[in-house]
This record gives sequence, C-alpha cells and structure tokens, in this order.
Amino acid sequence: MSIPVAQNGVTRPGARDEAKDVATLLPIAPEAKARIRILVVDDEHLLRESCAQVLRHEGYDVTVSSRGQEALELLRRRAFDILLADLYMSQVDGLTLLRTALTTNRDTIGIVMTGNPSVDSSVEALLQGAWDYLPKPFSATHLQVLIGRAVHTLVARETRDQQAEPEPLHGQADKNTLLGTATGSRRPGAIARKAARARWGKT
Repeated sequence: MSIPVAQNGVTRPGARDEAKDVATLLPIAPEAKARIRILVVDDEHLLRESCAQVLRHEGYDVTVSSRGQEALELLRRRAFDILLADLYMSQVDGLTLLRTALTTNRDTIGIVMTGNPSVDSSVEALLQGAWDYLPKPFSATHLQVLIGRAVHTLVARETRDQQAEPEPLHGQADKNTLLGTATGSRRPGAIARKAARARWGKT
C-alpha cells in the first residue's frame, strides 16, 4: 500500500498532530543526515519508492531493495543504521532481515512494516529486536517523524557511548593515546616540551 497523502486539500485525520511532532524534533545537521544509511525493503514498488523519495528528500543515504534475498546479501556485506523492511515477503521475510541486520551491526534500528498488523506479529517483531512496528498504510509525515526519532536515538546512543569511554590513566600508553585521542591529544604543550628536552638534552 502506498503512503497516503492529502487529496484536494483535505487533511488526513491525525496529520496536524504528526506535523506538530515533526516541528518538536530537534534539528539534525544536513551533514549528519547524509551519514545515516537507511535500507528500505518492500516488494511493493509504489510504497518502496515513495518511502525512498521521502527519506532522500530529508537528506538521508537511502538504498532500496525489492527482494528479500537481495536485501539479505546487502545486509551481510555492509552495515546500515536503519532498516525499514516489510514483514511478509517471499524468499526472505522481514524478521530474517532484521536478525541479519542486527548481526552485522548490533546498533541497527529495525522498523518492521506490515499491511496485516496483529498483536502476535508485533510482539514477535519486538522480541526479535525490532525498534518499532509500522502498520500500513501510513503517511509521509508519519514516516518522517518515525525516522526522525530513530535518528535521534542513534545520536543519543553515540553520545552515551562516547561519554562512557574510560579516560586512560596518566602516562598510560594505550591505543587512545597512540592514535592521538583522549587524554594524550589534550596535552600538546606537554608533549612538545618533552620532545624538546629529548632533542637538546635538557631536563
């Protein structure tokens, strides 16, 4: 099913609330959006291309696939930040794609779409690691809000992981220091003075 849009100026029920949700999201820099890799998998051409068009317009790096097997190979070769996959497809279903995506990249946000929503399938998707469950049809604005929230989740995870990295002990020559990050990179004056003493034999 395609993404529904307003026709003849008639606003779809709930569209104003979704537009308000878009406005409340904190803005994400264009360069940050361009680094977000999204894979859209659905065997229905119109929905797949509509989703891709909306997300590309938002500035994301979008890849599309019409077949589960093709998507499976893509997920095995590279990591995606967000997977948007139809639940019921021939060959390979959405949950198999979700598991593969999480194996390749445990931080992938998986969103499962379906035109036949049910409590059982939603629970199963969440148990398999889905971040959200998206019944069809849905609006372009709904998709924008959902992906926007997913991207904010990714940014929050990255920030939390960076803050959780332990500071190396003073004088400890670990990988962070050797790569010029963490504590070592914040002491350029001390490093320069040490190099000068070694060169000229000063203490």
